[in-house]
Amino acid sequence: MRLFIAVDIDDSIREKIKPILSELSRINGIKAVEPENLHITLLFLGEVNESRVSKIEEKLAEVEFEPFKISFEGVGAFPNVNSPRVVWVGVKERGELTSLANNVYEKLKKLGFRRDKEFKAHLTVGRVKRKNPEVSEVIKRHASESFGEMEVRSFRLKQSILTPKGPIYKDLRVFE
Repeated sequence: MRLFIAVDIDDSIREKIKPILSELSRINGIKAVEPENLHITLLFLGEVNESRVSKIEEKLAEVEFEPFKISFEGVGAFPNVNSPRVVWVGVKERGELTSLANNVYEKLKKLGFRRDKEFKAHLTVGRVKRKNPEVSEVIKRHASESFGEMEVRSFRLKQSILTPKGPIYKDLRVFE
């Protein structure tokens, strides 16, 4: 099973981000994220044997946090705007989201999981398959746009099922 831990996005934020997704999906060489798949990844676990899921759930149940607010502002890219590979919407926080991601990692590190990269709060909205200058134009046009605020009250253990039409995400468990 391909697993990851994530925070889902409120419908109100999803609606405000849809126009960007539409813009990106019209550009050749870009795969925009489906609106229903928008999430903030706290930790990607990769391929995990099904027999380990209950142990993962046990450790995640130990994670404690108080609800907190995050806001979504600006559009950018990794590694940078001029040669984007991943297009993202920025996530503004006061450290609580990073703390939650670190807490999740600390619990799962005990089971042998490792981060592939340091946590950087962002919401992936598109992946660049083929370089296209239009992508940078979209990013620059929306660089300082605001998409609203939401309260984080839970995180989820999710399964990613890869299909030819794109991934399907399934919640295995919600932690509040």
